[in-house]
Amino acid sequence: MHNRRKLWSIFGPVILAFVLVIILFSLPIKNRHSTAMEKQAAVSLSPVVFKNQSIKKQALSDKQTKFVPFFGSSELRRMDRYHPSVMAARYHNYTPFLFGSRGTQSLPQFFNINSMENQMTDEKAVYIISPQWFTKQGVQAPAFKYYNGSYANLTWLQKANPKSPYDRYIARRLLTLIGKDGTVGAAARKIAAGHALNSWDRFIINTRVNLLQHEDALFSGFQINKNYQKYINPNIDKLPKHYNYNTLYQDAVKTGEHDTTNNRFRVKNSFYTQRIKPDEKHLGGSQKNFNYTKSPEYGDLQVVLNEFKNTNANVLFVIPPVNAKWEKFTGLDMQMYYRTVAKIKFQLKEQGFTNVLDLSRDGGKTSFMEDTIHIGWAGWVKFDQVSNRFISNKQPTPKYKLNDQFLSQKWANLNPTPANLQKFKKQQLDK
Repeated sequence: MHNRRKLWSIFGPVILAFVLVIILFSLPIKNRHSTAMEKQAAVSLSPVVFKNQSIKKQALSDKQTKFVPFFGSSELRRMDRYHPSVMAARYHNYTPFLFGSRGTQSLPQFFNINSMENQMTDEKAVYIISPQWFTKQGVQAPAFKYYNGSYANLTWLQKANPKSPYDRYIARRLLTLIGKDGTVGAAARKIAAGHALNSWDRFIINTRVNLLQHEDALFSGFQINKNYQKYINPNIDKLPKHYNYNTLYQDAVKTGEHDTTNNRFRVKNSFYTQRIKPDEKHLGGSQKNFNYTKSPEYGDLQVVLNEFKNTNANVLFVIPPVNAKWEKFTGLDMQMYYRTVAKIKFQLKEQGFTNVLDLSRDGGKTSFMEDTIHIGWAGWVKFDQVSNRFISNKQPTPKYKLNDQFLSQKWANLNPTPANLQKFKKQQLDK
């Protein structure tokens, strides 16, 4: 009897805690987030919101507030008074839900979009594509792991089809970025090899998804920052009461000129002082060997396009510029940059994605760029004009025609000269 009591004193609390966890995660999910919480999450740019599902699914299902997903990367953090979230709060009848930070390139965005397919179906979205994503390696493994968790991977595996070239491609990319171990790695190996998951695989995946779904519902409201209170709400009343594009643009130009007085690159004063000045003497010519024309990112973009096609989402794609003074100083090959832009636009338009705002040649305009590669001030005003027109007006039903040749190494490594693009079209797309 004494031994039983001793064993219970040791293992009893552990067993009881385990039982309580099972009960907790077996209860029906009834958690609801307030509209205020949705608005905070929409501009938080938090990895918690990006990786999890509860808040973003609820927000994008909220027809009253009308959240519209804006996908991108680090440019979305440039929250001045002309930022699309501020402009929308002042003038428009929708609220951007921002998905993006440094490192959220196409593959993390794919898993993000895949996790909210029902909310994306037949809806509109804005997708910012930075040519700087298209490096030789593509998305870095640490960044991918930071923004992409087991919940998104397992949600995708529930529907993954080993007969689909897109799902086999995604599985191969997962193995490259997160490795072959664990539930996700083992299942991805099967999909990549074209083999179906068995009933045990699906039981394990479904069980883990159920547990993660409960965890998400319970804890997704935590770790959301105060960007709305700090950057969005205080700037709303700084804008004119009535929308006038020309007035806003000129005001943005003056604001940018006022905030870029201490440097020759006409970037924001604080950015120059903190990010450029300490290493300026080492940065001249530092980008002369950069090349964005060959990258696995083109295949990653293709799986995003396929996801948009599957949900019949109507999407505006935005291609931002680089700061003209900065590219001259660093030696960035702008002909290479424009070929990259041409390759991206070719991949979009050949498959029916015809809504493209190409800002790639606007990097020399006054107050268009907040820093070296991110738009701000006047750039945001232009961005908002076009995105609002797209979102607020009825658009033709998209007619997408996907071609899996854009998943190939041949396309990823193609030097996109005009002649090469036409040759690829003739030999690979038109056959």
